[in-house]
Amino acid sequence: MARFWGYDYVEQHTVPTQDRYLLCLFRIPFGKREGGSKMKLGKRRSRSRSRSSSVIASTAVVDNVDQFATSSEPATNGFPSISSRFSHKESTVRKRGWNGKPVVLLNHGFLMSSEIWLCNLKESQNLPFLLAEQGCDVWFANARGNKYSQQHMSKNPKDQPFWDFSLNEMAMYDLPDVVDYILEMTGAPSLTYIGFSQGTAQAFAGLSINPKLNDKVNLFIALAPATTPSGLHSQVIDAFVKATPNVIYLLFGRKCPLKIALFWKQICSPPIYVKLIDSCCNFLFGWTGRNMTDAQKLVSYQHLYSPTSVKCLVHWFQIIRTGTFQMYDEMPSLLPFHSSSEASDHVPPRFPTKQIKTPIAIFYGGSDSLVNFEVLSGDLPDLAYVKYIAEWEHLDFLWAEGVELHVWPDVIKLVSNFNPGHFATENGADVFAEAHRFENKVKA
Repeated sequence: MARFWGYDYVEQHTVPTQDRYLLCLFRIPFGKREGGSKMKLGKRRSRSRSRSSSVIASTAVVDNVDQFATSSEPATNGFPSISSRFSHKESTVRKRGWNGKPVVLLNHGFLMSSEIWLCNLKESQNLPFLLAEQGCDVWFANARGNKYSQQHMSKNPKDQPFWDFSLNEMAMYDLPDVVDYILEMTGAPSLTYIGFSQGTAQAFAGLSINPKLNDKVNLFIALAPATTPSGLHSQVIDAFVKATPNVIYLLFGRKCPLKIALFWKQICSPPIYVKLIDSCCNFLFGWTGRNMTDAQKLVSYQHLYSPTSVKCLVHWFQIIRTGTFQMYDEMPSLLPFHSSSEASDHVPPRFPTKQIKTPIAIFYGGSDSLVNFEVLSGDLPDLAYVKYIAEWEHLDFLWAEGVELHVWPDVIKLVSNFNPGHFATENGADVFAEAHRFENKVKA
């Protein structure tokens, strides 16, 4: 997708977590303004890596090098692949010193993948490209279980144990391990984190329980932050959401939910699939999709569904039911017939989001039923920045018409302000003129 716009050098990295999942990261290390010799060098390296063994690096969390070395590696899809086999000491030697570029990590939402960041119809509407042209080193996360991160050192995605994870594991393992890996690879002292929907929840949770992580994230930008959704638009489905987890597990099993979405995407024409998604979003959340063009939906909706665990879905249902941003509660599954008095005595721990030290910027819409800003802001320390757009819904903060005018300039200026002295231009808004020039050059 990046190559369509002329970003020919895109890296693929594999990050092992402490609980032995293998997560896929993509990286755009520089923009087209830095092109020339770097792009030519990148192409030569890409070709040589595709012919020979991959360039190998390591992180400290790999405790069994031999076992990892014999496990299957993810397909590189033509990207330069960097996986983990060397010892931590060797990796440190191979790591380059920081070049001063701001490092930005983008994380997607529930049932999504890193593809969502590159779906807009114009180059100037895609945030990663704008950041890259400003001189940022841009990284894309992929949550465990999605289409790019379905690997484990010992568990098989076809088996139930692979899918035994919730937001807890994403916060405890995935986020800190990914951040540590990126900082080790770049040499940067900290990075800026930009999350959408569940990607924000993962950061709120991870930063709240890991004090050291706050020193490694210089700014957290939350787009459509979903931490305490008030419920669903449909009363029937809302009642289902608040049912005991065993009902959910009975219906969906304990692996991956909503596989039928892939079936419908395969058999439906794009226009019919758009109508299907719009109808589902309206039924479940009350969204109209009026702020996105039909042409935009035809493209972006094709990248909406990517697998996750049923347990993660149950975790969200528990959060909706209690109205608190809490950790996964195992008791209802272990004791399905517990009494109401036992249930009232049992209170699962909340994520202590008041303890977050990283500056937080929030962007949210007045028509987004998944964002409860009053509850969210009450559970957070003082915010660095808040932007409210009255008519916007959840997905608008990715693909709405005018997102490059109403949201991205603010995001870019925030990244610039918290990474002083390293941006390619003094004014973040200058990137749009550059982006349009590149867009016209591609068309020519």
